[in-house]
Amino acid sequence: MKDSITTADQRMLDEWRHGRISDEDFARLHQRLEESPELRAELRAFAAVESRLQALAEPGLSLVGEENSPVKSPAPKPLREQVWIPWSIAGLAASLVLWLSLNPVNREAVPPAASAGYTALLVDEAGAEFANQREKGEVGFRAGDYELKKGTAHLRYANGADLVIQAPARFQIKDEMRTVLRSGKVRAIVPPPARGFTIETPQVNFEDVGTEFALNVNAGTGESGMQVLDGQVNLRSKGDSSLLQSVFGGEWIRYRDGLIKNASALDLSGFPSPGNIGYLRWGSERETILSDPGVIAWFPFVREKNESVLTNAQRKGGVPDGRIAGARWVSGRWPGKEALLFDRESDFVQLEIPGEYEELSVAVWLKVDRFDQEMNAILNSNGAEPGDMHLQLTRHGLPRGGLIGVERPVYEWVGNPVPVAKWVHVVQVLSLPERKHSIFVNGELVTKTELEQQDTIAIRPGYCRLGNWLTAASYRHQEPREFRGRIDELTVWNRVLSEPEIDDLIERGRPSLLWDRENPAMVEPLPKP
Repeated sequence: MKDSITTADQRMLDEWRHGRISDEDFARLHQRLEESPELRAELRAFAAVESRLQALAEPGLSLVGEENSPVKSPAPKPLREQVWIPWSIAGLAASLVLWLSLNPVNREAVPPAASAGYTALLVDEAGAEFANQREKGEVGFRAGDYELKKGTAHLRYANGADLVIQAPARFQIKDEMRTVLRSGKVRAIVPPPARGFTIETPQVNFEDVGTEFALNVNAGTGESGMQVLDGQVNLRSKGDSSLLQSVFGGEWIRYRDGLIKNASALDLSGFPSPGNIGYLRWGSERETILSDPGVIAWFPFVREKNESVLTNAQRKGGVPDGRIAGARWVSGRWPGKEALLFDRESDFVQLEIPGEYEELSVAVWLKVDRFDQEMNAILNSNGAEPGDMHLQLTRHGLPRGGLIGVERPVYEWVGNPVPVAKWVHVVQVLSLPERKHSIFVNGELVTKTELEQQDTIAIRPGYCRLGNWLTAASYRHQEPREFRGRIDELTVWNRVLSEPEIDDLIERGRPSLLWDRENPAMVEPLPKP
């Protein structure tokens, strides 16, 4: 990084990429882009790699949630409102090209090193810590030597090849087709455009022929262990690149001191896939969640030996485990992570949140299959008595909820609804002292409410149902409210969550690299509450 690119510049770029930049910093970033050729080149180089990656996407690839949804995609947002999505150039490159077209750059003033571009990008990580003191938010990798001291890092090369590196590891990026692995474990996923991608080791080279493979290099002996998960990998000599052996899917070898050995297969648990990284990152936050004194319940949705139990991992809050009735265990946000599927009228989880509260926050990850009812329950108290809490979705996917018995002089929808077939993060915040009731979807305020002053009613969720409402509600001439879809992770706090805290929850639990916070807007005008 050039001297003229400051830490403050890097911070502003990072906040812009993640859609969190303030108006003041956004104005400052534009000023710095006008002042600094190096900063403009840095941003252009970053966009160039993303543009090449986007071109590798398969035809017809789209973000989940766009098909069969009652909503449509909104028009592109201005630069400062774009949310940064690793692997997608839609926000960054288009905005950058537009900005540069309006603000011509003196190309002769751009240093060659800065305009050369990145070879790879860090698109995901779990506790990754590099030895060469990379800046926070720095995701570009040029040719050079690197050491991963802790955690897991997922690099995506400009040709589309993915390399998942497990610490401790030492490696050198030569170019987009060649990387040297001196020691450590990597998993390589190589698409057709990157055919011939080669990982060199101290004793032998592994040339990919469009495949997926795991590779381990012993730091002490230099021995390589390689297993092909799919496709074909060619072993080539270090000297004349002659073919030593071709290895095919399901086969493995070890190589040491010029000899190919037919040893045991690799333990693939030490070679996480790109989809596993989010799960690793989420799992590493367990102690952080449980050490928060405001957390009174955390249901991580882990299948127990008794599959009818939904375990509350926070044992100090007085909230017992839930009881599963009908809902079935299925795959969740990541490979190996479970969720519960609610797809029948009788499916629900019985919960109890005892006690009285002045403030309460509830956060849940969910994916809707369809909206069958006028109201689709997420978490509702069993009844409709003063102090009962409700959180549900309308037929349009708009969140609706609040506290029974408390009037709302202001109630309006100000954001986009929950779409079908996409994992979303929903947070309801209730505060009687602040007379506030807010519902956030993927960190965006969607439901804005003011509560009447209330001195006689407290928040008393009591016995609740997740994914349904008590069938006895029929005596009030209410329609059924069963939820149809998956729910994965439920957390309850006895305090108000701040917007930065909600953002942190989303980043920790984001389902995949292709997932983004933006939800399509309504086709028709927002209905009245």
